[in-house]
Amino acid sequence: MWVAALLGSGRLVGVGLLVAGVTDFFDGYLARRLGHESKIGARLDSLADNLLLISAMAWIELLHPEILNQNTVLVVATFGTYLASLSVGLLKFHQLGNLHLYSSKVAGGALYTFAVITLITCAYEPLLLWLAAAAFMVSSTETLLAQLLLSEVDENMGSIALGLKRRAETRTIQAIGSARKLRSHTPQSANVVGSSASPTTSIATSAAPNANETGP
Repeated sequence: MWVAALLGSGRLVGVGLLVAGVTDFFDGYLARRLGHESKIGARLDSLADNLLLISAMAWIELLHPEILNQNTVLVVATFGTYLASLSVGLLKFHQLGNLHLYSSKVAGGALYTFAVITLITCAYEPLLLWLAAAAFMVSSTETLLAQLLLSEVDENMGSIALGLKRRAETRTIQAIGSARKLRSHTPQSANVVGSSASPTTSIATSAAPNANETGP
């Protein structure tokens, strides 16, 4: 695809993006269906997605430089937010932040659609560009905030709100477990008092004369 882009064949690059998207979808689908999911596979998939995304941006700039020239602030802001989210993930967790956010799926679909249509038709639609850029900035910002607020990467987060909710529920469960453990190791005062009172009662009862002993 890089060769096609350098040769100026935008339509061929667009077809390549279509093939890449289809194979990426079936790769994930078959891995889940056949039970062949793995951490290394997820990381490689994330790496491939990010490399393809960066390459697609470069291809569009190479083949359609008017997009950057006419929308410089928008493109720079979008790409800057994306790079910030990548940098935080690499610095804090030493891996790419593939959190599988719902917003990321929406943004990926919007950018993918914009890139394919632009490359195949050899023209870009400004409204589609703005929608794709807005979705991508929202996704990158959510990824950035999630990585800053959470202490570990949750690759099945869905959204930052769900991630924070799960963290709060986990802390609540841990607090309840700690309280129960503490109570199980605390001596019961009622049992202690009862056990100490029993001998006194027994002695007093045995010491008291019964009716036969006091009779005539």
